[in-house]
Amino acid sequence: MKAIHFLLGLALYTVLAAAGLALMASVPYPECLQNALAWARGVPEWGRVLLGMGGLLYLFAFLLTGVAWRRKRSFVTFENEDGTVNISTEAVQEYLNGLKDEFAAVAWQKTKLRAQRGALAVGLVLGVKEGTRIPELCKLMQARVREILQEHLGTCDLSGVSVEVNEIRARKKAAVENL
Repeated sequence: MKAIHFLLGLALYTVLAAAGLALMASVPYPECLQNALAWARGVPEWGRVLLGMGGLLYLFAFLLTGVAWRRKRSFVTFENEDGTVNISTEAVQEYLNGLKDEFAAVAWQKTKLRAQRGALAVGLVLGVKEGTRIPELCKLMQARVREILQEHLGTCDLSGVSVEVNEIRARKKAAVENL
């Protein structure tokens, strides 16, 4: 979206700059302006309407692509003796993504967090390696998430940790087997 906005802005800037330079170049009455007006008089009315609508649609597209489409950030909030602490759920999510490195059986991991009614709901989506005891791994990961959140966030209400295994990756076989 940013690239489209940049290209539309560049084209608009170029046209406006060229028109400004043309107006400055010939002070009495620019020849290019005379030519443009003569050309516009030769275009039928429906063509002028279409050109005007096209120009307005272009400006609308330019403005629309410039709007910053941001999603609302959510925070984990808790009180302590000194005041209020707000931690972005995105920051906690990035931190919990490091769990993948603690467990050798995890091939990949995605973390999802939601703040709901003052509590934090954690969801882990995993891809595990073949031969993994999935129930044991899930219990260990749930306990580790609780431990990390308690250790780093302190008084954090955790509504639950759900683990979803979406893939079991087979081990890569050796290219050449010994006979």
